[in-house]
Amino acid sequence: MFTMVAMEPQLNYRRFRFQGADGTSLVGWTNDADDKPPLLIANGLGTPPEAWPTLLSDEPDYHVAGWNHRGGLGSDKPSDPERIGVPDHVDDAFALMDVMGWDRAVVVGWSIGVNVAFEMANRDQDRVAGIVALAGVPGGTFESGFASLMVPKPLRRHVAMGVVQGGRLFGAPLTALARTVPKGRPFAEVLRWSGFMMPHSNPDHTVPWIKAFLEHDFHWYFTLGVAAAKHEALDPAFVEVPVTVAAGGFDVMTSARDIMAFAERIPHAAVHLLHGTHMLPLEFPEKVLEMVHDVYGQVRELGHIHS
Repeated sequence: MFTMVAMEPQLNYRRFRFQGADGTSLVGWTNDADDKPPLLIANGLGTPPEAWPTLLSDEPDYHVAGWNHRGGLGSDKPSDPERIGVPDHVDDAFALMDVMGWDRAVVVGWSIGVNVAFEMANRDQDRVAGIVALAGVPGGTFESGFASLMVPKPLRRHVAMGVVQGGRLFGAPLTALARTVPKGRPFAEVLRWSGFMMPHSNPDHTVPWIKAFLEHDFHWYFTLGVAAAKHEALDPAFVEVPVTVAAGGFDVMTSARDIMAFAERIPHAAVHLLHGTHMLPLEFPEKVLEMVHDVYGQVRELGHIHS
């Protein structure tokens, strides 16, 4: 008698090492779909590639690449411990594009990756063909947190800083706990019904993400969070390339209202308010792919595709 065991879907990507602008050795990842249009993932802070089940499927529509942030999930810490802020992540994004041989790419940013995507455009818009911005704002991130918990705007930064500073303080026990907590489907079900993410998220996608994410050194993870807090708000009105912005109406980490407010400053931006949380790539993977298709359709019309 045979017992059928459900297998987690395997994402189509490989890891490799490359050097950031300052020589820091980083872990990059790509699906090697060289014949497809280039798509750069500016990930949520410390987020593994398992967050992108449709973009890294076995039948990809795009040549996808991303990287693991400095000191996280196999990437080295920089020799200068101060070089872990958003400007340094932007440096790493451009370094990865150089390694991939990309003159220009559409950038998908999630959470702090939205900061990175817009700073990339601010620094060199010729290399950013378009932006898909998910559950993030282009700077001033900590002023946008915890709005759905009714934290007044003047207090949000203080609350967010308290969370990340507390995470640094308890980083060692958090890391030890992460190594021992069961990471299978029951834990995914708890998260799906806890408000951390929506129940309509697919546990076959969330389980691999959980397993990869919980490999962090959480003292360092929250150190990256402290550095991210230094990134000031950026006025995105300068952006001329196609932009799509999505917010989760139940997002605790980033205010949907603040996301909508910054999107209004880009007259040509497409805007989506979704029935989701901060975890939009895992809750709406097909919708994310649709957004990328829409942006790339506009890019094609403009003739701005360069590999």
